[in-house]
Amino acid sequence: MSMLTKKYNETEMLAMLSKLLTEPDEYIETAVYCMFHETGFMSGGSIPGYAAITSKNRFIGCKMALLNTAPVWISMDFLRKIKISNALLGHKSVYMEFKSDKTYKIKIQLASKIYISKFPNQERNVESMLEILRAKQDMLNLEM
Repeated sequence: MSMLTKKYNETEMLAMLSKLLTEPDEYIETAVYCMFHETGFMSGGSIPGYAAITSKNRFIGCKMALLNTAPVWISMDFLRKIKISNALLGHKSVYMEFKSDKTYKIKIQLASKIYISKFPNQERNVESMLEILRAKQDMLNLEM
C-alpha cells in the first residue's frame, strides 16, 4: 500500500502494526501516527507512518513512502542513545540510535493531535510512548 492509497486512521494503524508482531503473546503497548525523518548529512525528507513499542521490548513501525510501505522493527535491547526534544507547534522529536551488527538511527516526530484523520487516542498514546522512552533514556543515562 502506498501513501496515495492509504487510509490514515487508528484502525488501519493497528492492523498494519499487528502484522509486525512476531511472537504469539506479543502485543502493542502503545502506537502512534508519526513522521519519520531521514537522518544523516544530506537528510531532509519526512515520511508519514506509524510507530509502536511492543510488550516484547521492540520498536516497530511502518513508513508510508510514495509508492510502497516499509516496515521498521528493532529490539529496544540494542538502544544505545535516545534524545527527546521539543519541536515546532508543540510536537516532540525523538532520536534513537541502536547498535547491533551496525548502527541504526531512527528519528520520529510525534504530534499529540492529528487533524487530518481519526486518531482518538493519539494524545494518550503519545504520552504513553514518551513515558516509556523517557524511562529507557533514564536507564541509559544511569549506565554511563
